[in-house]
Amino acid sequence: MTKTLSLVSLAVMSVALGAQTTTSPQTPDSSMTPGTTQTGTQAPAATDAQTPAATARAAQVEPASVSAELTKNLDAKRAHVGDRIEATTTNEAKLADGTTLPRGTKLVGNVVDVTAKTKQEKNSRIVISLNRALLKDDKQIPIQSAITSMTAPASNSDAAVVSMPSSPGASAGGSAGGSASATAPITPSMAPRMASDSPASQPVMLKGAGDQVPVANKPTIMLSAPNTPDSSGILEAKGENVLLASGTKLTLNVIPA
Repeated sequence: MTKTLSLVSLAVMSVALGAQTTTSPQTPDSSMTPGTTQTGTQAPAATDAQTPAATARAAQVEPASVSAELTKNLDAKRAHVGDRIEATTTNEAKLADGTTLPRGTKLVGNVVDVTAKTKQEKNSRIVISLNRALLKDDKQIPIQSAITSMTAPASNSDAAVVSMPSSPGASAGGSAGGSASATAPITPSMAPRMASDSPASQPVMLKGAGDQVPVANKPTIMLSAPNTPDSSGILEAKGENVLLASGTKLTLNVIPA
């Protein structure tokens, strides 16, 4: 317990500020170290003092920024503690110990805690963990991860095509000189307004341990930083069940366990 709290006092979880994209993982802030617990603004206890050796070791652990996609739905209504969770990396990353996670690496974990919306419980919550990397040669690597942003797949209803009315042209009747009808010029329809053009579809990165940000394309679902060393992120929704479809994009900071 003392060791875990010491890590907290040394490196409270935070992430780099600035514009972020799901396709281009950002260089992680050196203070963002997975495996710590949320403390908010609470001051560390006197018993949490760091030894010089522990401080030096923690300073050397720099998380790798990883992009991934969920390969299964995540549903608070149907999930149970212990259920397997999988994501596939969409970029190559190199961990602090030199281990390379190629693109297509499976990140595997489980549901740590879940509360579904019911008549008695108006809100829902899922705590998830991604704590193992499975390479293509079946080698398994223990990891610690912290989810820094999430983007749900855009639904078809998020895109709209607006057609412009055709310009008034010649009448449908033929001219005196011929029987062919004059055809009104066709105005090209406007380009679709995709969900990606909406601010709600842009991922927001976590800024610190006590922070909470909306899931892009699903702003009713909120993402919080891990609250235990064994978790990777917390998802909560008010008045509905947390539901994220397969294909949901994640950005994570990852260190070797």
